[in-house]
Amino acid sequence: RTSHLERRLSALAGIEDDFTEPVLTLIQPRSSGLEESKDAAHPQSPPHHGPRKFRLDTKTLTEESIIKFVTDFEADALKPWMRSEAEPTAEDMQYEIVDVLVGTTLTAAAEEESKDVLVNFYAPWCGHCRKLEPQYKALAKKLKHVKTLKIAKIDATRNEVEGLQIMGYPTIILFPAGKSPKKHVFYRGNRSPEDFIQFIQEHATHKFDPTAPAVPDTPLTDGGLDPVAAGLIDPSEEDL
Repeated sequence: RTSHLERRLSALAGIEDDFTEPVLTLIQPRSSGLEESKDAAHPQSPPHHGPRKFRLDTKTLTEESIIKFVTDFEADALKPWMRSEAEPTAEDMQYEIVDVLVGTTLTAAAEEESKDVLVNFYAPWCGHCRKLEPQYKALAKKLKHVKTLKIAKIDATRNEVEGLQIMGYPTIILFPAGKSPKKHVFYRGNRSPEDFIQFIQEHATHKFDPTAPAVPDTPLTDGGLDPVAAGLIDPSEEDL
């Protein structure tokens, strides 16, 4: 049975409970980032930076490989290891109204220059996150006509991002369109679609009309009205 300290160290190193292979991880602590929050040019820079982790492949572990690993670390030549789920497939995303991101896709999505990107960093076990989910989905539905805006979510307990440590759930961040690195605007308000829209309009680079344009007549199926196209049924919802 593992001790509390062992569980904490495993979590810090990014080791899952069912992981059976030997893991060699070098952990580099970093500052809290308070000095960055005082930067007048970026007043809303992220307030927390997590430790950086570097992994050495233990399958071909030798004395030479360890020496090279440490030497490369000291020369700042190692790429940090970040935990990530598998990227969702096109089939996985077919009926998702909210974009699903993982550790390997978040940076590219959030830093897309032409898009304002709103990301919900959530934990599956968090009650507040579960309460937010239908409101967040309603927001995405309401603004799906805004092509300059991307509304996304990421499981922050199973995915990590370089330079950003999430300290509580849910954490909602807007990455306004522009050149990388973008500033991070943290949302701290009520969690209704209307409040989110007001926040986005205030901080987004691209302005938009929250009212969707009129749509043509809804297509019919052989039996009449198509309930999915009409918005009467959300295929992403589980059957009751």
